[in-house]
Amino acid sequence: MAKRKKSGTVVNPLSDARKAKQRSVDNDEVSTSSKEMKVEILSKADLKAKELWFRKSGSGYQLFVEYYAGQPKGIVYDDNDEKSMSKQKNPSTKSNSQGKGLSRAAKRRKKKNSSRLQKEENKASVDEEVDVSSSLPPLSEKFKQVLADKPDCEHIISMLSYMSTALPLTLRIRHNSISSEEKRREANDLISELKEHYSHLVRPVSYDPSQETIFQATAESNLSKFSLGKISPNLKALLVDGTTSGILARQELGSMLPVIALSGINELKKNSRVLDVCACPGSKTLQALEIVGKKGRIVANDVHPLRLDTLKEAVGRSGVSSRLTDRIRYVNYDATKFPTPKSGRLFDCIIADVPCSGDGTIRKDPHILPSWMPSISNSLHQVQLNILKRALKLVKVGGVVSFSTCSMNPIEDEAVVAAALKWGNRFEDGSVTLVDFPYNSLPGFKTRPGVKAWRVADYSFNENQSSDINAEDTDIEGLAKLRWYENCEDAEKDGIPHCCPSLFPPGKKELDTMHLEKCARLLPQDNDNGGFFVALLQKHKEVALVKE
Repeated sequence: MAKRKKSGTVVNPLSDARKAKQRSVDNDEVSTSSKEMKVEILSKADLKAKELWFRKSGSGYQLFVEYYAGQPKGIVYDDNDEKSMSKQKNPSTKSNSQGKGLSRAAKRRKKKNSSRLQKEENKASVDEEVDVSSSLPPLSEKFKQVLADKPDCEHIISMLSYMSTALPLTLRIRHNSISSEEKRREANDLISELKEHYSHLVRPVSYDPSQETIFQATAESNLSKFSLGKISPNLKALLVDGTTSGILARQELGSMLPVIALSGINELKKNSRVLDVCACPGSKTLQALEIVGKKGRIVANDVHPLRLDTLKEAVGRSGVSSRLTDRIRYVNYDATKFPTPKSGRLFDCIIADVPCSGDGTIRKDPHILPSWMPSISNSLHQVQLNILKRALKLVKVGGVVSFSTCSMNPIEDEAVVAAALKWGNRFEDGSVTLVDFPYNSLPGFKTRPGVKAWRVADYSFNENQSSDINAEDTDIEGLAKLRWYENCEDAEKDGIPHCCPSLFPPGKKELDTMHLEKCARLLPQDNDNGGFFVALLQKHKEVALVKE
């Protein structure tokens, strides 16, 4: 269940948590035999048990819902999303028996039985509330179960409802890479066929000015990458032909945003020299290549040689002319240590779509949810920051770095951008600034502004039950405990792994100068898409004045 990063390191927060716990216990003077036994259990048995628990219990769903419901407005919901909490609740029935003489396991069984009726009533209320909001997709059973137990999280139902459905199929026509008249005719024929014969399945999105570039599955079609072949084999065959000939790309909307944004502010253009510092699987590399053209240059980097081979194969399968793809140079470096070009010439712009937890991709990768935990984002934060700092050194003065993730977590988003701005302006204010997202490139496209407030959390087991974790009657639901921290000092005292000051929001004075609202947050409920985050950072003065 480890999350593999693009930078080459395997992140296993469960293992990190175990090691941190073991270090904490080792530093204490433990004398009693009971504590010695506890140390042995925590150090040898808990990791395997936790991994099994995460796979089977669904606590990833619980932590995901509780974490995002506990974040301030603006991160995954606002006043328009928030649901009323004024509905009547039936009072729970208390048992006359106090449970005297019962074993601990029996007491837990009794507690679970006494609360089952209330949970069923809460679940019915959730069903009724979602039914009333007929515009929302149906919630998944897992999310219904969580909300039945945690009704105070219902204000994020809008986001959870869209997360419960498969990601709509999205297509992009490669207009900029089509040069021959024959290919142009093929592209026009494909567009006409989509509009005339398949408009009940796919249509141009409303925010595409040309109405001939970005197509998305209609809401009523339920068309996704999983269902395409079953719903319309003929459409699938048409799209396969279009992909093979280089006319179209199947690309998620969020994945298009960094290149659209850089092009929209005129930093990515014909003849540009571009670094895609975390390039695999290559959709942004090809999208940028279509713009820079035959006299431009794309440097596509990935730390993993095998992933780089996969990227090359994807480019070869794209159908894009070799006259264009020959302008890609493939390199294999750690993105945090990417070397300065020997020529000394820095890049016009840089795409930094960094390794992330990927919780914005749950609609197409639902396996992420069962093992979701906040410590994954905490562990990736510093790597993401180091990549962004390196990119700011490699971009020319006046150039722009597009920083993006497919995560909705502010720890991986605004927290990284804020730390990079603080670092970039450490010698002189105004050396690095945020640039507004070019909304005129996608008229009517909805995003949310970046946030200035967020919360930091980790999770732990209920240690009173940890010794019974493998027992059949264990109240597994009660084992996961989300812990919130107000500052780095408290988090460090508690021994959470990967803790650093930049996880937390800066002070108000610093925030006022950063203008994090210029970042763009893409939420699933806004355009029926995945979750995404993008920020455009412009370098006005050199930031690498001293060796770090």
